[in-house]
This record gives sequence, C-alpha cells and structure tokens, in this order.
Amino acid sequence: MKKKNAIISLVAMSLLLSACTSNDGGTGKSGEQATADTNVKVDPFKMPNPIEVTTFKSVSAGAKLPAGDTVESNQYMKYVKDKTNISFKILWYASGQDYDQKMKLALASNDLPDMMMVNEQMFLSLAEAGQIEDLSKVYEKYASPLTKELYASTNNKAIEKATFKGKLMGIPNISVQADAASMAWVRKDWLDKLGLQPPKSIDDIALIAKAFAEKDPDGNGKADTMGIAGYENALMVPNKAQRGDFKGIFQALGAYPSQWIKDSSGKTVYASILPETKQALGKLRDMYAAGAIDKEFALRKDPNENIIAGKAGIFFGPWWSGGLVSDAIKNNPKVDFVPYLIPDAKGTVNTLMLPVSNTFIVVKKGMKNPEAAMIYANTFIAAQRKVDPDALKLDFTVSAEYWPIGNATYDYADAVERKADLLKKALSNQIKPEELNSEMKELYNKAVRDKANPKADLKDWSGYYGYTVPADLLKQNQNKVFSEYSATTKTMERKWANLQKLEKETFFKIVMGEQPLDTFEKFVADWKAQGGDEITKEVADEIAKSKK
Repeated sequence: MKKKNAIISLVAMSLLLSACTSNDGGTGKSGEQATADTNVKVDPFKMPNPIEVTTFKSVSAGAKLPAGDTVESNQYMKYVKDKTNISFKILWYASGQDYDQKMKLALASNDLPDMMMVNEQMFLSLAEAGQIEDLSKVYEKYASPLTKELYASTNNKAIEKATFKGKLMGIPNISVQADAASMAWVRKDWLDKLGLQPPKSIDDIALIAKAFAEKDPDGNGKADTMGIAGYENALMVPNKAQRGDFKGIFQALGAYPSQWIKDSSGKTVYASILPETKQALGKLRDMYAAGAIDKEFALRKDPNENIIAGKAGIFFGPWWSGGLVSDAIKNNPKVDFVPYLIPDAKGTVNTLMLPVSNTFIVVKKGMKNPEAAMIYANTFIAAQRKVDPDALKLDFTVSAEYWPIGNATYDYADAVERKADLLKKALSNQIKPEELNSEMKELYNKAVRDKANPKADLKDWSGYYGYTVPADLLKQNQNKVFSEYSATTKTMERKWANLQKLEKETFFKIVMGEQPLDTFEKFVADWKAQGGDEITKEVADEIAKSKK
C-alpha cells in the first residue's frame, strides 16, 4: 500500500503542476517538454525515428470504411504515422465474440502484440501475470500537458484505476461523468394542460405520471397516453444513464441494483440484494399497479418509440437526450420536455457514477520503445479533442474503431460542465467567439442560429441544448456513489449469467405484481446460495489484491 501511495503521490504532483501551467481554456496547445530529471527535451507527439508497432484490433461487424480504405490503411492510420513516426502493423482483427475468444487465447499463450487496448478484466489479468510494462516513468516523461490536465480532472482516480501494486501499468481512458446522471424528462406542455406543478420528489413523479395516463393530456379524447416510458432492461441499473431506464427512480430511493458498492460498514456488497433495493421495487410495484408506468414496458425493445410518437409524458434519460426530444418535436411542435434531477426524501440527489476508466492502453513486457504508447495517446487525445488543426481535416463520420488500436473517450471528467460554462460566457460576450476551439465554436454557432430563430433547425437546437438547462442541473450538489468493482471474477465467468437471469426475472415479476414483494427475500437467499456468496468473497479479494 505504501508503494502505491508513493507513486500516486508522484503522479498527482505532476498532474497538479501540469494543471497549473497548461490550462489553455480548450486550446490544448503543447509542444516539446523537458523531463523531470534531465535537461533533454522530448517531443510528446513524435518518435525521433520511425518505428513499427504491432497490435490486435476489435472492429464491429457494422463498421464501414470509405471505398479504397482498409483496416490496415485508412485516414486514421496515416494521420498517426505522419504525426508520430509510428507505423502500426495489425496482426489480426475480429468482431464481437470472435475477438474476445482470440484475445483470451493470446493472453493465455502470452502471444501478445507490442501495444493494444484492453478492458478492465484483461488489464488486471495481464498486470497480475507480469505480461505488461510498468509505464510510470513513461507517463512522467512523455505525457503531454493536455493529457495530464485531463487526468487531473478525475482527481487522480483514473491514474489510480490504472495502477496495480504501486505501478502505473496502463494508460486509462476517462469517462465523462455527466453521462451517469439520470434525469426525469417531463412534458411541461402536459403539466400546464393539467394544471400540475413540476416534480420535486419521486412521489410527485408518481402522481404526475398517473395523471398523464388518465387525464387525456394530449386532448384527443382517447385513452392512449402513458406516464413513464420504459423498456425491457429498465430494471437493470447501469452506470451510464440510458433513455428509458429507471435508474433515476432507484437512486431517489437510495438503491443501486446491479452494482458493487460499499455498505454502511464499509464492506463491498452487491446492491441488488440490499433492503434499499427491495424498497425501490416496492415503490415501482405501486406505481405500476396505479398505471403510472407503461403497462407493456417489459416487452418493449425500443425505449424511444412512445416518446417520439407523443404518447409518453415522462422518461428517464441522460443530459444528451435532446436528440430524442427533437424527434418528438418533429411530429408535434407543441412537445416541450423539461429535465429534472429527482432527490431522495432528504432532498439529496443521488447519482451512481461511471467507472472513471474501463479501457486501458497497455504495452507488452519488454517492448523496446514503451514511450510509443504515451506518444500515441497524446496524439489521439489531441485529435479527439480537436485541438490539433490537422485533425480537423479528418472525416470524423468514419468510425473511430479504425484508429490504430481502437476507440475510447479521453476528455475532462467534468467536460459537459466546462463546455456549458464556456458556451454561456461566449453567448454573454465574456469570451470572444474566436477564442474558442473548433468544438466550442460549433456549439456557439448552433446556439446563435437557434436563438435567432428558435427550433427552426432542430439539429442546431438539439446540438447545443444539453449544455444549457441539463448541464445546469449537473452543477447541483450530488451524493456521488462509485462502483467498487466492475471487472469479472473466476466464478462470475461461470455463474454470473444465471444469477443475472434470476435477478431480472424476479425483479420484473415483483414490479408487475406477478409475485409478492416478499419474494425478494427468497431471491436474496437463492442468489447467495447459487454463487453470490462465493463471488462476493472473490470481489473483496480482488479489490484487496490490487491495493497491495
């Protein structure tokens, strides 16, 4: 533990210094930098001489390339080679389960490429087996100012996530935490029609939803409206808020099913078996019985259909749901959804946050030039954040899967709030538009055009709306709950699918009134007996192991 604290302290110090010296307001300008221990300057964006790096690649079956391009030769591969002096040789690529299977075989046989992008489970396995390089010194020496600034925005949590037994063993992605918040999007035009006030609690949501289902808010004289829209996975709470899930309802009742969290004693537990989850299921059961929730939500594959059709008055979804709203407006210009964060009984907004990182760039143990990974990451980040002018020449409609080692997000953890502040300052003339980077200029231009002619172009409106009212909601004080474990244990590999099936079936039957609420106790006992207790112990052991 002391070793880990030491390296984290060193990295934290470098992040702090970087943040103090390189805050560029979104320009991301950076060039050569000196190392901490010598006066020799290194270029964090280019190898001094050309090198070839081998990799594996995951490409989804539906990803397409322009005519004449291939996985091995396309605009992203050429951009990286020109910028970094690194040529990537793809040893093989595959899709879906084929990729997973080939990766497992490669890991088992230690037949690894020089560099690759892996998920958290693979990262932990490789680190424990000693198959990948310690990148601690590479990070300190080669990480660009912008890269360090992005990691600083995570309060060092991303670096901690990539640290194994005191060593930085990978270059982690950075999740935008705004994507975790589940907002209740409520039709204000229906509230006004029925003389109802905006919701301030989950009880208000229940009453409003029931009224939307019963009182003909669209005025067509038919009983064809519903309160809360949902779909078949609505009861499985994700870290990343999804349109049509019930995450916001669970959180308002202090429940975080499907997640590993710390209980009141500090012990890591599976939240689906806690009393708070039972309470939330009971509330959902009451709402369903009262007609507040779409009666057929469990059968629906598409969570958007009833919203776009103008039949649903409430849906839970993330800050970026403006695109869905704009689709509903196309069908009916009177549609007016307004987002709200719903607090618990004490007035606290609870939010289950995203894992700060879940994807890692790793380097094979013994690779001659491990700094190539950091140089690649710096270059990818500068392009993704569109701070490199040359990156603006790329066609970003081409799937980002075709970057040399794949796609992941690298942004400020609080990117949405930052961009919202910049947009507000630009619109109020506190910042000159020409001082904005290309991404912010695009948002600014959309906002200016929309304000001159509101919702005339719904692409403009939906393109910037998320950075206004929804982003302001994100600035509220929140009780931020983090998952303690998001990888896979050995017993999980064998038993998790059946346990999840048990959970999903039980929860749906309880909510839809097919089984009594007290069935929850039998579910807990069955879950524990069918592998849950064993998995809980493994999770605790894995967490302890990574912190030694």
